[in-house]
Amino acid sequence: MSGDGRRRRLPVLAVALAVRLVPVFACAFLTVDVLRYHKVAEHVLDVSWNPYQAPRLYPYPPLWVWFEAAAGWLERQGLPFPIVVKLPVVLADLGIVALLGAWSARAAWIYALHPVSVLVTGFHGQFDALMLLFVLAAVRGHETGAFDRSALALAGAIATKSLPVLLLPFFWMALPRDRGVRLRFAALAILPVALALVPYAVADFGALRRELLGYAGVADFGWIGVLRGLSFLSSGHLVKAYPQYWGALVPAAKLAFLAAFGALVVIQARTGRFRSLGAAVLAVFLAFLVFYGSISAQYLLWPIPFGARRPGAPFIAYSAATTLALVGFYLFLAPGVFFADEVARPTAWLWVPGAAASLLAAAWWWTAVVRRPDVG
Repeated sequence: MSGDGRRRRLPVLAVALAVRLVPVFACAFLTVDVLRYHKVAEHVLDVSWNPYQAPRLYPYPPLWVWFEAAAGWLERQGLPFPIVVKLPVVLADLGIVALLGAWSARAAWIYALHPVSVLVTGFHGQFDALMLLFVLAAVRGHETGAFDRSALALAGAIATKSLPVLLLPFFWMALPRDRGVRLRFAALAILPVALALVPYAVADFGALRRELLGYAGVADFGWIGVLRGLSFLSSGHLVKAYPQYWGALVPAAKLAFLAAFGALVVIQARTGRFRSLGAAVLAVFLAFLVFYGSISAQYLLWPIPFGARRPGAPFIAYSAATTLALVGFYLFLAPGVFFADEVARPTAWLWVPGAAASLLAAAWWWTAVVRRPDVG
């Protein structure tokens, strides 16, 4: 990047940093997922280096735990844990802004100011932006012919959250038809994650399998989340979001998503319909939101960086719906994200319609992307 290019990106990076640091510092509360991070850090620092031995605390691949442990150690040196643990995610968001700027200044500004990103990173503190940074870097590297760099970036995404492993077939099919190139890409994308998991598997394979493979999401959004919300509005009783409370619906949701994912792979293999990796990634992420059903709040961020590149009407509708849904969800079910003290919960009439509107907008967007892959 030239010096002029760097200078042109400074304003958008400065704005992106400012709008995220305000909630990071103003809402530095030990609550919701930030509280879970703190518990994992305490486990790693005081009990065992293996986070998978702490039941129902760490359902992720092994990268993020070291950010949690580092934040816990820095807390013991006098720094506030809720702020320290969010800062790497803020930096990941800035990385996304910078990468989007390589495609267009408009995309960078859209993501820099996008309320879903600010809500998930600055207020909630979830680290999905780190995974998205790796995926976006993998797409960028692939498009510029830097296949090794692309594969290693994809490995970083898989090491952060599990689902990006499903992106590998699309990256693989977009490579030149050279067996050596394709085998090298697959090895670079998979082997680092596999090697990172080896110590945990050797130490306690049962714990690793239980925590990493047994996680099935939380029904706060998606079609099961909408059913949960509608049930509450009609009965006044809020069923818990965990999979064990939803019986056969969660396995059905898994099958629905895997069927949709398989269809996307077959379509791409037979027709090459997705002419860009960005469109293929967007189609997979949207299929997850539409079909899986047991969706946590932070997953709503996943399509945003890719939609920012081509912000058509479905992207705008999705952005508006998810902003409404997230604000309503946090106010109703996780007020500690916004407030230091528990407050009277407002009605769920903001969360439930927002969740339903998000699902419908995601379905519209997914249909548009599959029908016309160049349309964001």
